Amino acid sequence: MTILTVQNLTKHFGARTVFKDVSFTVSEGERVCVIGRNGEGKTTLLRVLAGELEPDGGEFAITGKRSAGYLSQDVPTFSDTVLNELLSSRRDIVALHARMRDLEAKMAAASEPLRGADLDSLMDEYARVTARFEALDGYNLEHKAKAILAGLGFKQEAFYKETSVLSGGERIRLALAKLLLLEPDILLLDEPTNHLDLRGVEWLEGFLRDYPGAALIVSHDRYFVDRVATKVLELSEGKAKVYTGNYSAYLAQKELELKAQAEEYERQQALIARTKAFIQKWKATPRRKKQAESREKMLERLEIVEKPKPEKKAMGLSFEMEKESGDEVLEVTGLGKSFPVDSGGVRTLWRDFSWLVRRGDRVALVGPNGCGKTTLLKCIVGMDSDYEGRVKFGQDVIAAYFSQGLQDLNEENTVLEEIRSLGVPYQDARDLLGRFLFSGDEVEKPVRVLSGGERNRLALAKLVLSKGNLLLLDEPTNHLDMASREALEGAIEDFPGTLIFASHDRYFIDSLATHLWIWDGETIHIFKGNYSEYRARMEAGEDFLFEEEKPSFSLWLRAKGIVLPVDRQRSRQAGSPGATSGRGEGRSQGEAGSIRERRSGPPGRGEASSLEERRKLAALRKALAQELERLETEIETLELRKEELVRIFSDPSSYRDASALPWKEYKDIEKELESLYSKWDELAERVAGTSGDKEKTSSQA
Repeated sequence: MTILTVQNLTKHFGARTVFKDVSFTVSEGERVCVIGRNGEGKTTLLRVLAGELEPDGGEFAITGKRSAGYLSQDVPTFSDTVLNELLSSRRDIVALHARMRDLEAKMAAASEPLRGADLDSLMDEYARVTARFEALDGYNLEHKAKAILAGLGFKQEAFYKETSVLSGGERIRLALAKLLLLEPDILLLDEPTNHLDLRGVEWLEGFLRDYPGAALIVSHDRYFVDRVATKVLELSEGKAKVYTGNYSAYLAQKELELKAQAEEYERQQALIARTKAFIQKWKATPRRKKQAESREKMLERLEIVEKPKPEKKAMGLSFEMEKESGDEVLEVTGLGKSFPVDSGGVRTLWRDFSWLVRRGDRVALVGPNGCGKTTLLKCIVGMDSDYEGRVKFGQDVIAAYFSQGLQDLNEENTVLEEIRSLGVPYQDARDLLGRFLFSGDEVEKPVRVLSGGERNRLALAKLVLSKGNLLLLDEPTNHLDMASREALEGAIEDFPGTLIFASHDRYFIDSLATHLWIWDGETIHIFKGNYSEYRARMEAGEDFLFEEEKPSFSLWLRAKGIVLPVDRQRSRQAGSPGATSGRGEGRSQGEAGSIRERRSGPPGRGEASSLEERRKLAALRKALAQELERLETEIETLELRKEELVRIFSDPSSYRDASALPWKEYKDIEKELESLYSKWDELAERVAGTSGDKEKTSSQA
């Protein structure tokens, strides 16, 4: 059953059209995720539907007596304790509970037993109130409220805190909790994962999947959209288009759609060119004039296929290093961090952490909000020196830090002044800012008026100028849209240096991480792999050792005063630069001499040796040809299956149950084909090489 209907909705801000003729529906049980670049009107759309803004055209309606609940990105204000504030969202149940207590008190306080009409009246009302209270599941209200708070990352001791002491992020989480407890028929959620840690995001995904109502959600979190969405609404250049399925389904449909449009455009352009040529050739010939005129009319009636527009410009982001660091980039030994709390005790964020980060490692910091990820980065970079243990950088390490709070931006500077303050010439600064999507007069905007996404891009531009070979990034994807996140991922993937970063974006972590530093209470564990691999092993209940638990943990041994032979060898090599190359040259010369000796052989055996070589070459050529034929058959089979899958994905009726579509098979086939194509190329070169050897051998004979 349809809950929300939107017809031709239009909104302008001055002369600018934010979106125009947006139409879609949301039905019961559907979770529609709104995606698009920053500035495309996603938040504006939700504000219109929530009644905060008036539309300039079109209409929308929530059918029947359905209710809607809106989560804004603005920080709300509250006045009670956390739990009481949350319970207040169900005023109906709270009022019924108060009335039950009032009726019970009246009956208990009567000076003499109630009789007759008075007793009947009280008992009837008490029965009605109790029945309504039970129907609304009132006895479970507090339990549900605490479960929601825990799921969204509030610890039990925070339930009774005054809301006046909460941070902005905690207040937004509490606002989300109130909506989830209220359970309106449709949720309008603007970036609900922004202030959640990984566990909180995963909990919210599960809650929304089981939610009986509907949801319209703005999000840049690709994994979240993948796991929650049943539809994707894309806002682009003022227009909206609905795709059935999750984010992966949207990407596949979008790719096929653009490919089909490009092919249709090319076919139509070829038809137009042929038709115009025909008209030009025959329009003056009496015998063919009518045909030419007919084709002219056909061209006039032709519905022109638009040429696919190239993707909007993304950040031109790339990280360059001033120099390469040594192999050992960062050594932390016995690192611990504690601080006093108001109650008089001490809170320990982590203790006794030791690890050696090597060049090329990509380390993701994973843990709940408040566990100390930002603090650890500050300890490493030197912004916090009040810790136990030791932090030691390796040879030629240049560390560059991206702050989550973007504190290194001067609010009084313009965007251009902020870059030029680093000694960058005027034109170079403008060119750099253009790569980060600041063009024209935008470079003259004061930093203090920038949006979150703009501030993030400016901070990234400054980070690029640092030319560090060790990047320490604290939530670098905050406020970035999907296109900008992908640009950042691509730049870091191409970065040859070392990376340590904190992020709640699972897609970002999975794309980049080679190691995880995982908070478990006051202990930090090290896992080799990405977040999905870690979660899969944990959910499967596998027994495994974290990296620091393995016997081969060399840094732990080093901390105990034990030096491994490989470390001694590395030290000797580092101390004598010529040693490695000298040993390598000696081995190469010895091998070359041995080969020369084998080739010289006893005199008089040249012809027999040549015949044996030809036989071996023929056998090798035959084996290679057979393997090449087998590869071609395998490739042909996979290509046929891929075409079948493309036909399935091109059929809109296939998306009635998008989760059942064979996306994984399609991706596996693409990956396997890529591998087989590479093998085929290599094998074809070898076959060609053996043919050349045959000709060479024949000519020598």
